[in-house]
Amino acid sequence: MQNRWTETEAISFANDPKGLRVYTSRLLGQEKDLVLQGGGNTSLKVDEMDGDGNRLTALFVKGSGWDLESIEEAGFASLQLDALLELARLEKLADSDMVQRQREAMLNSGDPNPSVEAVLHAIIPFRYVDHTHADAVLAIMNTENGKELIKEIYGDRILIIPYVMPGFKLARMVYEQTRNIDWNRYKGMMLMHHGVFTFSNDAHDSYSRMIEFAARAEAYLQDSGAEIRLAEPQSASPDSLESIRRSVSDIRERSITLNLDQSPDAVGFSNHPDLSQIATRGPLTPDHSIFAKRIPVILQEDFSESIESYSREYKAYFERNTNGDQARLDPAPRWAVWPGKGLLSFGSNQKEAKTIIDIARHTAKVIQLSEHLGGWRPLTEAEIFEVEYWELEQAKLKNR
Repeated sequence: MQNRWTETEAISFANDPKGLRVYTSRLLGQEKDLVLQGGGNTSLKVDEMDGDGNRLTALFVKGSGWDLESIEEAGFASLQLDALLELARLEKLADSDMVQRQREAMLNSGDPNPSVEAVLHAIIPFRYVDHTHADAVLAIMNTENGKELIKEIYGDRILIIPYVMPGFKLARMVYEQTRNIDWNRYKGMMLMHHGVFTFSNDAHDSYSRMIEFAARAEAYLQDSGAEIRLAEPQSASPDSLESIRRSVSDIRERSITLNLDQSPDAVGFSNHPDLSQIATRGPLTPDHSIFAKRIPVILQEDFSESIESYSREYKAYFERNTNGDQARLDPAPRWAVWPGKGLLSFGSNQKEAKTIIDIARHTAKVIQLSEHLGGWRPLTEAEIFEVEYWELEQAKLKNR
């Protein structure tokens, strides 16, 4: 992990804190081992004027759906900081109500919807806050002894927050656990099974800490002998690919686009002797289930039966976890592991297929690294279901 900050570029934002926020956000977005498409978020606390000409402190936070790699100033939303801190003090708040209250706190109605983690960003009392899902850190924390390993690597200058559902529950937990601490004692915060936060009143410091944390995790993995398997692919016939695509399309009840990855690392994972065990435990972070579902389908010789079996199990997974109020999503897989051939993704269009294959690649890598540290341990099925069927995502489904 390299620090991409250059003084010759950063100097042009010396008197432009928002421009500097955009600059370091893009630096983070360039590192695919930190954030995937649309993942991660960043913020800045800055003085602004409200509609009545009154000066106040605003949270300038990444808008939902924007990519850090290409984000512009227009990709951020400005919200009243005090209004967000007021939300953090509430004991309970539905996520849909939180989203509405966040919109009411916006200073500019034309801004994008703010990140669902805006309240969490508001709680952290520093100007610059960065959040990523660093692969190397996830590979360490998503293990049997993840918390202990994180303490060993980073010491007592890191806050460690146990996993809780993203959204208001997470913001409230952080508020409760940090309300009486001295934030200046800490350089960052680890959210178990979720990701990393760094913060500082200086943009360079916050960004550099994120790179440092990822680099230290990478070094630990390397020193531990953790590595991924590599292999050359067997040929994948066009007829086989079309048969797979058609089977997934039939279950999804729409024509899908297929993306095949036959890189050495993808094929190496597909040949893993424990594939059926390690590939079906769960995603890197629970939000990946929204795009790629909880697990992939492992393709056997009978493609159609493999995909039908996945569909039956997905329906059973839904029945095991639903509270009766959710609308079940289609039971088609979003990605597949094809032994000897590599990884496949299935999207409603090429953009979606690309997003999913990126998630699949990183998932395959991190799983193998975690296995070297005692075993890949993602969240429970119920915890993943809670995010996949989050009320905010269900609302989008009902509006389609």
